[in-house]
Amino acid sequence: MTMVLRSDDMRRRNRLTIMQIVRRRKEISRSEIAQAAALSPATVSTITSDLISEGVLISQTGENPAGTGRGRPSVGLSMNPEFRYAVLLILKTGAVNVAIVDYAGAVVAQQDFRLEMTSITQPEFRSKLTAEIRQTWSASGLDHGLLARISVGIQGVTGSGGRRMLWSPITPLTEVPIGDWLRDEFGVPVRLANDCDLIARALHVREPEIYHENFAAILLAHGVGMGLFLRGQIVNGTRSSGTEFGHMMYMPDGALCRCGSRGCIEAYAGDYALIRSYSGQIDDCPPPPRVEPAEVDRVAEAARSGDVRAVRTFDAAGRAIGSGLAGMFALVDPFRIVLVGHGAEAFDLMEDAIRRTLKNCNAMSAEDIPIDLFPEELPLILEGCGIDALTEIDAAQADQVGEPVRT
Repeated sequence: MTMVLRSDDMRRRNRLTIMQIVRRRKEISRSEIAQAAALSPATVSTITSDLISEGVLISQTGENPAGTGRGRPSVGLSMNPEFRYAVLLILKTGAVNVAIVDYAGAVVAQQDFRLEMTSITQPEFRSKLTAEIRQTWSASGLDHGLLARISVGIQGVTGSGGRRMLWSPITPLTEVPIGDWLRDEFGVPVRLANDCDLIARALHVREPEIYHENFAAILLAHGVGMGLFLRGQIVNGTRSSGTEFGHMMYMPDGALCRCGSRGCIEAYAGDYALIRSYSGQIDDCPPPPRVEPAEVDRVAEAARSGDVRAVRTFDAAGRAIGSGLAGMFALVDPFRIVLVGHGAEAFDLMEDAIRRTLKNCNAMSAEDIPIDLFPEELPLILEGCGIDALTEIDAAQADQVGEPVRT
């Protein structure tokens, strides 16, 4: 079927394409934009002049958009950092991280808050999140009118509409309408996303030549999660964020997972699972709400020193991870893996078990897949959160064809 675009639709598409190119390249000339977008120089000149007038783009030479015409020297265009701002909210076990990014993607303010969520009520939760965002914004000195979007990264399962936290290990609360709360409080669009999805998005944008088509980012921390890209697109469930790799069944009726089920991959590879196994606790022992990374580091050092129980602990974790990957590879063929979080620092203790398990699966060359390591997850989650927010601001601005400029 042939699709015919109206002139306004084509203009919106071209505006967004140009904004995406400038954002990706940081600084770029009009002629380079025309080449990258496959658009005529005249079209690029008209659209970029409009975007400069709107405050979306700036010229690095301070060029006046009225100065059009042939023979113009090549000048660099970039996103105007002061055009709009976004709030990034990261929810994790016992803590909340609030950051503000400018329109060019730089973090201009950031605060960490301790927040015990194991017994919090929904009204208290709403009040705390609102107060922490307001405190961070107030400290930044920015005008509230410049806030354009809020992006929330959550350890757990979010609804497919990006408005609700369906379940999270950080709190017993379920079906929490965080998106609606914050939209009503701050008057801007809000979107929730799984933290592992945000990690994968960050890698996809940061290093597209490596993380482009097919790869998975697996978070190894207190919990185990996955962000999955296939054919260049993030994979989610039909009703939720999905791809809950850590809660795939590994051992029926096995060790107790913090989700309440038994035998999940996480119940063997999460921080609490490693400590439980090494300390000789029974599989039914309830997971603690938090495990300090230093505790896992001590078990890892014991394994490197030849402690048999510690070696077996990491071997069991590697087998659980390898088994989950083997199941996925049987469905969609092998793909590149990225291990993220402080658990990635123990990869040397798990690699043999992971690859040994993959060797026994039916997927061709599964045991030889490349596995990359990123021990620090928070920078990637923040980066992905920022990408999510700024992408949506770009899309909204691209739609402002022929509308008055908002200042």
